[in-house]
Amino acid sequence: MARDIVRVAAYHDIPPGRMIYVEIDGLPIALANVAGVIYAFSDSCRHEGGPLSSGVLIGETVTCPWHGWTYNVRTGKAIVPPVGIRIPTYETRIEGNDVFVVLDWPD
Repeated sequence: MARDIVRVAAYHDIPPGRMIYVEIDGLPIALANVAGVIYAFSDSCRHEGGPLSSGVLIGETVTCPWHGWTYNVRTGKAIVPPVGIRIPTYETRIEGNDVFVVLDWPD
């Protein structure tokens, strides 16, 4: 597997309780600041592809603005049925004021 570590934002661009949208090589990713910790996850809701970064963030929960599906931003697990559904999550790193997302690509 190939691994990319990509700078996606400045830390101060994502205030606590807020989300932003980024794209890495065509992959839509949402970044959320939960109490100072930055989480990265797929920006596409598993229901109909709604933009999660445009939804509502309450604690570790993001709600899709289209139909209300909710996910834990830390684990990607759906909060309400169907509970077995997940969105992809990605490792983040903070170096100084820079936010990086770690992506593992298949070879």
